[in-house]
Amino acid sequence: MRFIISVFCCMLFSYESNSQSLQATRSEEQCVEVLHKVLREQKEWVKVHAAEFLLWSGHSAGVKEAYEAEERLYGTQLPYRIGIWRVLAQASVGEERDRWIKKIKAAFLNPDGADRLHASETLAKLKICPYDENPSLFETTLASTSKPLAMYTLWDAFYHSAAKESEIRTKLLATLQNAAPEDIVARSIPAYALRQLGGLSVSEWQILASRAFAEPMDSPARTNLLSSAWANSFREGYDALGKKLKAELLKYSQSPRKGERFELAMVLADKGNLEDLGLLNAMLKAENPLPSEADNEDIKAAAAYAILKIKQRNR
Repeated sequence: MRFIISVFCCMLFSYESNSQSLQATRSEEQCVEVLHKVLREQKEWVKVHAAEFLLWSGHSAGVKEAYEAEERLYGTQLPYRIGIWRVLAQASVGEERDRWIKKIKAAFLNPDGADRLHASETLAKLKICPYDENPSLFETTLASTSKPLAMYTLWDAFYHSAAKESEIRTKLLATLQNAAPEDIVARSIPAYALRQLGGLSVSEWQILASRAFAEPMDSPARTNLLSSAWANSFREGYDALGKKLKAELLKYSQSPRKGERFELAMVLADKGNLEDLGLLNAMLKAENPLPSEADNEDIKAAAAYAILKIKQRNR
């Protein structure tokens, strides 16, 4: 009898384990389906995000072909062409990748170009610095009256020389720390860049965390500051403050601003854990929808990507 009970318990445990595994697989399949749906049905930057999420999560099938078609249709449309080339650069290798990057650089290096800002941001995200192609123009752009362009170009500079990395981090931190209260851009973009770059010293991290908590609740820069501080807090001895930063971040899951929900999903994709899946599933289902359908689809795609990345980290 004991043998029969033991066998039955083993079978039951095996069934439950297989059932949980199947549910997890279905959940991941559903997330991939959401991303493909957004890729098929949405336009421009929402479509770009879905394409990137598929590439970054290891589900690249069909992405390159979809964006080769986009390039044929919209390859001259500014500034969306930068997004097209951005996806194709990430979906390609070797000389083909170099060809798309060359196009993005050319857009940045055109001093009268209408999409220099998008090109500069894209180069930073691709970890490429165009300094050597035209040092004079690059230096001039760092002092541009267009603050977003100057900020993204400063981020680009991080990838020019390993010897300059610490200096660029310090400049980005100083920029957001010294920004005037009304200068949202000078806090948002440097904070966003520092989340991507990481590597802050303890003292630098403390400055960033302090600045994040000091940011007014209604400031559009607050989410970027909090997410950057939380992403950089993964070090021994900072669990309590890290939890406080994350708790503040999670409040934005139902924000009326799409950008705040999107930033939350992005940092959870990088640093979230299984405890965050409930919140992300609610975002995936658009349980608290925004007025814009495109915005809702963008958030669904971001949530789907975050779920995929968290599950991949916890296999």
